[in-house]
Amino acid sequence: MAHNDTYPPRSLPLRFAAPSAAATFGGLALAVLGIAAFVLTLMGNAGRAWNALHFNWMFWSSVAIGMVIFAVALHLTNARWAWSIKRFPLGGVAFLPVSLVLFPIMLIGGRHTYFHHWLPHEADGHVVNPIAGDPILEAKQAWLNFPAMAVRDIVALVVLYGLAMLFAYHQLRPDMHGLERAGRRGWPYSWLGRGIKGDIAEVAADSYRRNQKIGVFLALAFALLWGLIAIDIAMTTLPHFYSTMFPVAFFISAFHSALAMTIVMVVIHRRSLRLHEWITERQFHDIGKLLFAFAVFWMYINWSQYVVIWYGLLPHEQEYFIRKFNAPFGPVVIAAVMMIFLVPFFGLLPRSIKKMPEILAGFAVIVMLGHWLERFLVVTPNIFDNLKGLPLGLPEIGVGLGFLGMFVFCYTWFLRTFPVLPSPVSLAAVPSGLVNVPVNTTRAAEA
Repeated sequence: MAHNDTYPPRSLPLRFAAPSAAATFGGLALAVLGIAAFVLTLMGNAGRAWNALHFNWMFWSSVAIGMVIFAVALHLTNARWAWSIKRFPLGGVAFLPVSLVLFPIMLIGGRHTYFHHWLPHEADGHVVNPIAGDPILEAKQAWLNFPAMAVRDIVALVVLYGLAMLFAYHQLRPDMHGLERAGRRGWPYSWLGRGIKGDIAEVAADSYRRNQKIGVFLALAFALLWGLIAIDIAMTTLPHFYSTMFPVAFFISAFHSALAMTIVMVVIHRRSLRLHEWITERQFHDIGKLLFAFAVFWMYINWSQYVVIWYGLLPHEQEYFIRKFNAPFGPVVIAAVMMIFLVPFFGLLPRSIKKMPEILAGFAVIVMLGHWLERFLVVTPNIFDNLKGLPLGLPEIGVGLGFLGMFVFCYTWFLRTFPVLPSPVSLAAVPSGLVNVPVNTTRAAEA
């Protein structure tokens, strides 16, 4: 990775995203559009409406929590090359409350759509229990219990998102010092700045040490709890299917799509916030290499899952792939593989391409669209039987745009509220292994 010769910087400007009517009202308008698309589809085709909500929740929640995990990775590895962009992935934390509120609505409201293969339901005037008489499902009966599933998944999200919030709290806390002199007041500043007394360098060092521990627990929780979410809301939509690689592929996709979203957000805000001096081609080259590397890793994980099942002739596991490879989903599989793996693999091989922000952002958008299609493929072929056409159209796109609007609204609020560049004092709190150099802990007023 690139080494920044000026690290740690002696002084930094105070930068916040400017209030934007386009981002605020545009995000709210898209959110309303998404709600309207969901409600109208629900009245005509409830299955497609709940499926659209389901896979879009998986995609956008994966992006948000994956961005926080990227920030954790930068913190734990002391990634100096990324000091100037570390706030951009942290912004994903702003969407997590929305994800948490929508989860029980999505899970409980659409349970008979997602889990009709095993959930008791009424048919021909009497209750049918698909588990009874099926030896495989009977063996999984303790797990395939919807009330228990809902409780454990909500608890898992509360723990995971709570750790993410706590990590963001200590990342931002040292940067609250002196913001009142810049006219910044309100509950976020009073909450984060509560109890800060004495030497701000000690506060920054304490927050750094705490996040060293929180980050480890959060990374482990992401692997375990996001994997649990993958098993419960995705793998159980085809209850006979079982793969130990499935949750791994699920959270690797989340991390890869988060890298892509971080690139897009850095490119969008770099010019408007006048960050060219601190976000240079070095940062783009390094994060571009990560985008390339995880495209290869994503393909490796998915191929590892596929080849064992296919050549092992595992009948129930093969059904998972047969449903996807056959019509009408086959072309979508090809498109997803091309957008997530082939296009970035060949497109990002040249060193020069990774140093061009706009072109790199174009590849990142392609990767995100590929992961959106992948989330569509994770569950949709399992839910619907005997389809005459591909259930991917205006309802699914409309709900996706609604999620995009909510994400943009939350993310821009984060950049308007908290400094986009970390303060020199928080950077100086990171042990360098070198002789400590005194730094100016003040920041220039916002230009």
